[in-house]
Amino acid sequence: MKAVALNIGANSSSPGGRGPIHSDGSFRYIPIAEADESVASPTYEDLGLNDIRPDEVRDTVTHFDPAFPEISESTEYTYGDRHPPKTTEIERLEEGDLLFFYATLDYVDDRAPEHEWINDDWGAYIIGHFTLEYDPITKEEYHTLPQEVKERLGYNAHVRREEFDAEYLVLGNRDDSQLYDTPIPLSGTTGTEANQFVTTYSKDSGDGPWYRRPLRYDREGTRSLLQVQRSTQSELGQEPSVVDRTKIDPDTLGTKGQLQFFFHAPESPLPVRDIVGKSKTEPHLEKRAENYCNECYQRNISGFLNDSSRRYLFLFTKCRNEDLAESYGTRYVVGYIEKENRLDMGDHVAVQGPTRVVDFEDAVPLSEVVDSYQYVRSKVLAESTTAELVEQLDAGGNVLEECLSEVERLKEQSWNSNTPSRSDGC
Repeated sequence: MKAVALNIGANSSSPGGRGPIHSDGSFRYIPIAEADESVASPTYEDLGLNDIRPDEVRDTVTHFDPAFPEISESTEYTYGDRHPPKTTEIERLEEGDLLFFYATLDYVDDRAPEHEWINDDWGAYIIGHFTLEYDPITKEEYHTLPQEVKERLGYNAHVRREEFDAEYLVLGNRDDSQLYDTPIPLSGTTGTEANQFVTTYSKDSGDGPWYRRPLRYDREGTRSLLQVQRSTQSELGQEPSVVDRTKIDPDTLGTKGQLQFFFHAPESPLPVRDIVGKSKTEPHLEKRAENYCNECYQRNISGFLNDSSRRYLFLFTKCRNEDLAESYGTRYVVGYIEKENRLDMGDHVAVQGPTRVVDFEDAVPLSEVVDSYQYVRSKVLAESTTAELVEQLDAGGNVLEECLSEVERLKEQSWNSNTPSRSDGC
């Protein structure tokens, strides 16, 4: 896992200046204006920004890129670019890596900031991130994408131009991308001074105009930023309570299957979720369940539970352990959960049942199961395909107990790590 942070949004030369940050750490993301007249929306007013933009630009169409669903009509996290050095850095990323976005923000309140990490003039702050759903999509690849993937990219500013012009497009994973409520500071005591999140955690020296450059992060640097943004220990150490458990009569179920994707832990030779790097909780093998702690493709899990023709939830992932030379970089179906219980977790539902997991050597390459496998995250499988897949997985040894021990080891490794805070960067 690696990452790059890109500078985006309005700056000091934009009409109305930079976006604002307040004493409590809240902020507003202000896109730049759109240069292509073929794009008709969204305007600053459409994005609810008319109160902090000059009157003369409120009807100006924005180049809303990156697109965050939290503040727009978009349902997807998308970003496109056509200029180096940003495109050069995007090219280095792959599925599962992170793309952080940072903006320069002006402090706008009359009173002193409530937190020491907020600069009282202006500063650079990470305001959100995407976890890449797929490898970055080139201009050439875009035209050959499956239609359902193209539709997910349809709101992107470059796609909406009369002539598509992005050299690369990025689609963020819906469950693991977000616009932050509170940003992560990159500036020190002045806006131009880089703090440790630049000089220590990134590969940048922090010299010169670093706040305009792409910032590279290796696995540890990426993990440190994620730990600042969310408390790993609290997420991994507290399991939710089951509000209601409904037993499903197996005689009422058909024999279809459904695919469900998860991120593999790069440090593990076993097919378990990425706990150390991404703080993942699903699949929650400890409870023989999926979506137990958090919503991951919740619509797909709801559909699986509500459709009596589907019995098996097949778990698949991309092997990220470089020591497994023959498996590294390949997507495999590594096991299944047989639907037995519907769990009401209060704000979402989970599926639970007998679980089987095989190691990568006995796993089934996804390319043998579905077409356009590199773009699949969930797919219902026909009865014949399901039967063949179950037979193949049952032929391999069940390594569930080994996986459970590995999960506990990774949890302990994650808990014992030093977690930086926003103030560490000051």
